[in-house]
Amino acid sequence: MAIIPLSFIDFVKTSGGIVTIFLLLISCYYIFLAWNSKKPFRTIDFFPNVSVMSYAWQSGNVIKRKIENFLNQDYPKDKMEIIIYDNWSTDETSAICKDYQKRGLIKYYRPKRGYDRKSPVLDEAIKKMATGDILVLTDPDGVCEKDWIKKIVQPFSDPKVGAAAGITHCGNWHKNLFTKLRAIEDEWWNNIAVTGRDGKIRITNFHPVCGCNYALRRNTWKDLGSTHGKSLLEDLVLSLDLHDKGWKVAVTDANVWQEEAENMQQYIRQRKRWYSFKSFEMLRKKKRLDRLIGILPQGIQMSAIFSLFVLIGIMMQNSLLAKINSTNMIFAASPFIFHNIAIVWGIIKSKKLKFLPYIPIFLTFDALLQLWCFIEIRINWRKKQEWVKVSSGKYYHVGTKIRMD
Repeated sequence: MAIIPLSFIDFVKTSGGIVTIFLLLISCYYIFLAWNSKKPFRTIDFFPNVSVMSYAWQSGNVIKRKIENFLNQDYPKDKMEIIIYDNWSTDETSAICKDYQKRGLIKYYRPKRGYDRKSPVLDEAIKKMATGDILVLTDPDGVCEKDWIKKIVQPFSDPKVGAAAGITHCGNWHKNLFTKLRAIEDEWWNNIAVTGRDGKIRITNFHPVCGCNYALRRNTWKDLGSTHGKSLLEDLVLSLDLHDKGWKVAVTDANVWQEEAENMQQYIRQRKRWYSFKSFEMLRKKKRLDRLIGILPQGIQMSAIFSLFVLIGIMMQNSLLAKINSTNMIFAASPFIFHNIAIVWGIIKSKKLKFLPYIPIFLTFDALLQLWCFIEIRINWRKKQEWVKVSSGKYYHVGTKIRMD
């Protein structure tokens, strides 16, 4: 006697159906973000005193490019100072920075001792060197557009704004297939999701800032205890503290193109540092829903691969039936399909059409790699995590040419 396949109503009552509904809701949220994404525009008429700051550690192959990028910014020179804060580099970083310092072009800060992370060096540099009302921060590998400072400081004309988040892109996308996947991730995490949370409809007050492209009011930093915290992920700690204190984080069209991991070895080193943070700690505190809505876009790869796992499981289960209910299978496949639609829509809106062919790989192979890194670091969660070099060579960054397209 043939087995009769489950009706659609019976199917959605099963565990597989319930999980599918949950993942479908998440994927619909991602589609909403792509629809809601809107490029922010502000009139440029506010020019506060700024301290433009970049971290350096084993950055000898990129720090000159960074300093020159700062010097070529279209911002009143009498209202800006450039500060490079160096975490005890042992390469030529110090010599390069001191040369610019002797010429009176930058300020150079090197602490009395080296640290195993970025945040204490940053906070020391702000306390001892920075004089600007607004702290504009980025990393040494990134290249900022010429109007970057002008754009990122405009929201601070509103006294309720404590920080501003810019838009970040992958600048070494041209290197290989792996960097093209990183480019899709950057466009989703640091462009589409950023502008989607704060687009046509502002849906949350929790906006995570990216450490390579943000600005912070100096008085806000003092209000937060004059610290970026002790975590390896100082930008996430800052985001949580801003949210706790009720400071508004504005989104700006201030663009930076950064160097991303270029192979799996670099990627795994980077992600182990990222995933060492107690990810769910933010949901144990107040404003849980607001934070969940804000941070959920960063989980698109995870939810996509889980959607695929559920689909495969349901397909294997249905293979035992004499006749498969096509409606059930279409419903089971819809979360993964919707994840792809959200990314495709967002990439098209961000005008990065060259990355469209790589989206299926991003939501399968790249998602599996991310999941493996997350599980591995959770298994070894008791092991102390330190800031390690992404590249295996002399420098922290590879120093690949950055393309701003």
